[in-house]
Amino acid sequence: MSMVTRQQLSDVLRSAKEVSVDPAMAAADWLARDIDPQRGTAVELLTDPSVSIKNLQKAKDVYKTMRILGESANDRRVAARLYAATIAAGLIHHGKRISRQSDAALTRGLKALLADLDMPRPIRRLAESGLAILGSL
Repeated sequence: MSMVTRQQLSDVLRSAKEVSVDPAMAAADWLARDIDPQRGTAVELLTDPSVSIKNLQKAKDVYKTMRILGESANDRRVAARLYAATIAAGLIHHGKRISRQSDAALTRGLKALLADLDMPRPIRRLAESGLAILGSL
């Protein structure tokens, strides 16, 4: 998957706003389906242990881009949470770290995700497990 451009992300977010109660999650779901058509949502993509490390790396890159280029604060918040969850999924499902972030930075991101009650519970569980793994590194 190629890098998402600002215009592509803008188009996705605009379309999501037309059809969803939470446009940021709708955009994240659309991006997840683009990465792995077998997974219908970002939650499915990140919580399924059979998703390849390659697809998790793609998801990390896409959610990182959305975190930077998101049109609204909510777009950027959701993307930041999914970015952290994707890194946690790599640790949990594959025992691999797919980020060069420090333990301290990753811990902050996972704690923010865990505290964000607007995020789906399965995504917050990734934060719990990721924090436990980081504590044992």
